[in-house]
Amino acid sequence: MARRIPQPLYDEVFELVTLIAQPYAEPLEDVDPASAALALGKLRDLYERQRNAGAPDPLLTEALADFTDDAAESVRLYRLALAQATDFPDEPTHTKRVGLARRLCQLGLTSDAARELEVARREAFAVRDSSALAELDELAKELAV
Repeated sequence: MARRIPQPLYDEVFELVTLIAQPYAEPLEDVDPASAALALGKLRDLYERQRNAGAPDPLLTEALADFTDDAAESVRLYRLALAQATDFPDEPTHTKRVGLARRLCQLGLTSDAARELEVARREAFAVRDSSALAELDELAKELAV
């Protein structure tokens, strides 16, 4: 059973992430980098508001980690999202581990990345997330190179 995320928070995160991710969408001529940058700023502001209100949410922390340019900061945020997930028993953690493993690879920490991939694989298998398992296979191939 998946965790029930408060709908207003989910809607706001989804809208911002959609705007941020648009530069990676097709066709590229429809991309508006200014609105993507503005949305990332709004996502950071939302994260800070939730954190300052004492209501951190691992979904929001993971979303920010996904789009943070600084790999070390992204690793910190993924680890924070994993720690926050302990307060939400139905929160999926394998997606956080996949992102963490990618960033660890970028930092050259391949043995740490491999450990995260191993745990992520078990977690994805347990929840029968076939798309995550396929992504994990690809990332494992990249790690092996």
